[in-house]
Amino acid sequence: MKKLLQILPVLLALCLWVSCKDTKAKSQRIMPVEILADGDLVFRRGTGLLSHIVTSASKDGVYSHIGILKKIGDEWFVIHAVPDEPDFEGDSDRVKIDSLSRFFMSDRAVRGMIARITEDTLAASKAACTAWEMARRGILFDHDYNLADTSRMYCSELVEFAYRKAGICLSEGRRTQIHVPAMGGTYLMPDDIAHNRKLKIIYSFP
Repeated sequence: MKKLLQILPVLLALCLWVSCKDTKAKSQRIMPVEILADGDLVFRRGTGLLSHIVTSASKDGVYSHIGILKKIGDEWFVIHAVPDEPDFEGDSDRVKIDSLSRFFMSDRAVRGMIARITEDTLAASKAACTAWEMARRGILFDHDYNLADTSRMYCSELVEFAYRKAGICLSEGRRTQIHVPAMGGTYLMPDDIAHNRKLKIIYSFP
């Protein structure tokens, strides 16, 4: 009995390690990276308060965030404008680059989709390059959500802007009217872009 008590902490630690390892594995989503392309649109429904406000206020309330895919080396990355996801202490809210797996981690996304604009693959590649350049320049996040000011960007504004530079209007003019105290006004939401009829879904979860 005494010997059992001595090894019990070791067994408990081992069980916890296995459990944490299993949980981490479950948080990784398997994605068909072999069929992805520069400029593919990446949507997610987040887990935070802002995501809940966005989806609750939006008419359809499916997705709360959007970014653009670009392959760098052998890996796929998402370029997106996002608040409250610093890479280091003191990091500003800005246009940033995250790995696709990090973008879809289970603590950041409860729902997700990757879609492709079928109209023009060259334009999609150009849009990805525009977004990349904006991330490289460190464009800050637009906390005023002002579409008339392109010196700062919020997520759907960035994607719309990048594709407009390539000659495509993803939203097709759609806007969402929101009537809540925290976000009253007219906004370009991820769902306004997701409703583009030329988008082809190539991956989604759950």
